[in-house]
Amino acid sequence: MTEINNMKLYRGVGRRTVLASLLCGVAITAAGFAGIRPVFAEDATVRVGFSLAHTGWAAAYDIAFAQGLQLAFDKANADGGAGGKFKIEVIEGTDTASSSVEAIKSADALMEQGVDVLFTSCDATSSVAAGRSGQKKGVLMFAGTSTQPDVPMKVGDWMYLANFSDNISGGSTGIFAAKDLGVKTAYLLKSSDNTYTEFVPEYFATTFEKHGGKVVGKGNYTFGQVDFGGIIAEIKALPSEPEAIMTAAFEPELPAFLRQARAAGIKSRIVGADGIDSPSFYALGDLVEGTIVVSNRLPVEGSKYDEVAKVFGQAHPDQVGNSAWIVGYDAGQVLIEAIKNAGATDSAAIRAALDKMADFEVPNGKISYAGFERRPLVPISFLEIKGGNGVFVKAATIEPAEIPAPM
Repeated sequence: MTEINNMKLYRGVGRRTVLASLLCGVAITAAGFAGIRPVFAEDATVRVGFSLAHTGWAAAYDIAFAQGLQLAFDKANADGGAGGKFKIEVIEGTDTASSSVEAIKSADALMEQGVDVLFTSCDATSSVAAGRSGQKKGVLMFAGTSTQPDVPMKVGDWMYLANFSDNISGGSTGIFAAKDLGVKTAYLLKSSDNTYTEFVPEYFATTFEKHGGKVVGKGNYTFGQVDFGGIIAEIKALPSEPEAIMTAAFEPELPAFLRQARAAGIKSRIVGADGIDSPSFYALGDLVEGTIVVSNRLPVEGSKYDEVAKVFGQAHPDQVGNSAWIVGYDAGQVLIEAIKNAGATDSAAIRAALDKMADFEVPNGKISYAGFERRPLVPISFLEIKGGNGVFVKAATIEPAEIPAPM
């Protein structure tokens, strides 16, 4: 997800718990990865800065993201480093506090310490603000779990997304709805309060209609809205009820809308975005049963994702349901591979290797950066909520020609 103010998705994770986890040190030595650590030469070290939120709404993503990164780095270091020789040293920046002003301060301090790579917040505004410092210094950067397609363009050629972009997830969802679910008609529930809630449904519409679906209407809500009577009346006035309502809405607005829509007799299936891939949303019971959710996770028993999730869960049982950690772990694996292929520790060499990366295997599938303008092409997982759980339906990688143009 991109910058979303007022977000409280991971309500099952107490603020005291996540802060204690962070303040006690993000670094983890997970079961199965422990052992005698190798000794590295000083000139064989890649210094990685974390300019992330410890507090504020973005902390719910940034903390888990950092923990996933650290898991990947701990494993690599225990195995002798990236490529068997390059140690990854994490340098914690100051708390960005979900603020672009604090993000600049944090990034600037890390630049002064000479980091080679910088991971910035899930908050797109903070990532852009911090990224401009890194751009001036020529430091390779990844924008946390941010999904806003234009973050790399707003910053410059040193900034990359680590997560799938909104046009990839929305476009993939449109194809899935039309071809796999067989949906013929859809209504879009949008909010212009944020680019994520505004544009993801439009990306969906682009591919959904290309593959035979029809968008029969669009409704706009505002963050904090509690009465959805006008939108519900509009849906009820349609010639026939849409088979699906596609939205990038999240808590608390989406549950409020759903309660009112169901009470009004609307039975349309909800096709959501990754913002509802959260334990608190799954816990809403019958209200969300059958909802389709976009996810970074691949919760299949015996899969590579499942193997890593079990290790991560031993160290952070309260965070394993937070999909931000697997974005971090995958991003860590990507960086480790780029360092190995570069055979060097400097930003320029690592970036050059990253730009050539194609079909690199991570727990969720294959990631490619080559040819995708610093936004990774990654598989999208589709889950269906059943009995309070996200049940895996399908993972798919959109064809490059199908990806909607960024808005």
